[in-house]
Amino acid sequence: MDTKGQHLIIDAFECQSAILNNAEQLKELLTKAIEHIGMEILSTHFHSFSPQGVTGVIGISTSHFSIHTWPEHGYVALDLYTCGNQEIWPTVKEILKKIEAKRVEVYEHSRGEESKNTSTMKKLILTSDTENTEKGNSRELLQLQDNRGNDWDMKQLKEIIAGKHDVLYHGSSQYQDILLVKANDLRLYLDQELQFCSLDERHYHEALVYPVMEMAAPHERILILGGGDGLALREVLKYPKVKHVDFVDIDPIIIQLAKTEPALLALNNGAFLDDRVHVHIEDAQKFITRELQAYDVIIIDFPDPVNPILSSLYTEELFSQVANHLSKDGALVCQSGSPEDAPKTFWSIAETIKKAGLLTLEYNVTVPSFGLWGFHLGAHKKLAKKIPQISVPHQALPANMEPLFKIPSAIMSVQKDAVINSLDNLRLHELYEQEMKDWS
Repeated sequence: MDTKGQHLIIDAFECQSAILNNAEQLKELLTKAIEHIGMEILSTHFHSFSPQGVTGVIGISTSHFSIHTWPEHGYVALDLYTCGNQEIWPTVKEILKKIEAKRVEVYEHSRGEESKNTSTMKKLILTSDTENTEKGNSRELLQLQDNRGNDWDMKQLKEIIAGKHDVLYHGSSQYQDILLVKANDLRLYLDQELQFCSLDERHYHEALVYPVMEMAAPHERILILGGGDGLALREVLKYPKVKHVDFVDIDPIIIQLAKTEPALLALNNGAFLDDRVHVHIEDAQKFITRELQAYDVIIIDFPDPVNPILSSLYTEELFSQVANHLSKDGALVCQSGSPEDAPKTFWSIAETIKKAGLLTLEYNVTVPSFGLWGFHLGAHKKLAKKIPQISVPHQALPANMEPLFKIPSAIMSVQKDAVINSLDNLRLHELYEQEMKDWS
């Protein structure tokens, strides 16, 4: 028999307690799973404890499958070892679905003479919105797709996969593929595009937050659209005068990771645990149609407009709705992509904000992982020419932010080519795609 084997050690949390206390139901569930995989059952033994709990083991020709439950805690420990190369993860995932697990930690260990004892640990969050939470299979955790991401991020991902890495989370919500990985740093990828690197993310998030917070008077009520990792929120909460933050993001998986994954929780300083923060898991386009009390600061931290859906977040209609919720002395900021790689896209966002009736002011900053990055401020009144200094503790930016507002002449020259992006004339994603092709 082949010595090569697969060993899955699984901790499942927040399971349905009634199922965990039913030995016959668990026996039937695991027996059917083994038969579905095509393994030969040699022996079966299950035992119910008093007042609650079940332990069970099924001997199979290729090793074993065992379970032990704690119904009072909604917790299950599963251990599956099998020789050979059967595709076992889809069946295990079906078991987790049947016991209604909400959160899972999987330790995958290769066994046998040729395994080199390699191990992978991954954490999954299973919700009703995400039946297919885990991508790939038990033999190849990360399977890159050529139609996602960009060339640079693809090269980085291949290097991460080839080397030592700790996958903290890999799965899919109904909106995107999500990968949170720890190598020498902490990185978040959405649809294989890098969202942040912990080594330099403060360059981006400080630049996103500090200019608008310092230039808005006052800044007690804040609205943040996007940025589910909580890193922009972390910077906002440094301001002691902030009293209320409405945080809107469409993806519950990202929010849950930001609230519970220790590495990300440490990076965002537990921002979502602050009593001033009110989380709204919904589409920003729907949220802003509500009747809302005016905000002093609005922060728009959407992904780049790489497709029509994301392009619809950078429209005249959306910016007009946002402007309606901005106080007369308030200010907004919108992340606007790379003015080096996609200058026409950068200026088109500005022109679209202006079309919505706001005055704008552009600025940029160098983020080592991304290069030069651009932002646009917007306000009902002309923004002050004198840029205030940063008044809260900071790490990446100098207190004097005036250099951020100096735009290279080569980028300024492209301003004339900007377009207006609207729902009935959605052009930003096409412009972005063409610029990225030209750049590559």
